[in-house]
Amino acid sequence: MLNIKRNIKQLFKKYFKHHFLELLKNMRCLPAHLLKLNTVFSMATCDGFLYAVGGHDAPASNHCSRLLDYVERYDPKTDTWTMVAPLSMPRDAVGVCLLGDRLYAVGGYDGQTYLNTMESYDPQTNEWTQMASLNIGRAGACVVVIKQP
Repeated sequence: MLNIKRNIKQLFKKYFKHHFLELLKNMRCLPAHLLKLNTVFSMATCDGFLYAVGGHDAPASNHCSRLLDYVERYDPKTDTWTMVAPLSMPRDAVGVCLLGDRLYAVGGYDGQTYLNTMESYDPQTNEWTQMASLNIGRAGACVVVIKQP
């Protein structure tokens, strides 16, 4: 578990350098740990917060690991994590991105199937809403927004 925590800290550090550069200039240490230690989660930013979405509670090689529907929000101003509304189902390797003022969780893996489901999160209401499904299930996909002309 110690190695996992170290790897997660490094992942956060790289992510923060890209998405929270201004705040990093004043940070003296790495961000606080997630409330629930997990792995293979996805991250996205929205309104100055960092969201950690899905994952599982132990390395995938551990036969006792559980997939998670957890979503945690990090506030870099207070260095604290808060649990927000969970995903509609546990999943890891979910693609997450910001479009407008909503986060989108796309695909993932439920332990048996690559998922084709998509849901959007509204931070104002703290609710996830089911969206149109993908044609084919995907896990570990990179989800990006491309501006239309």
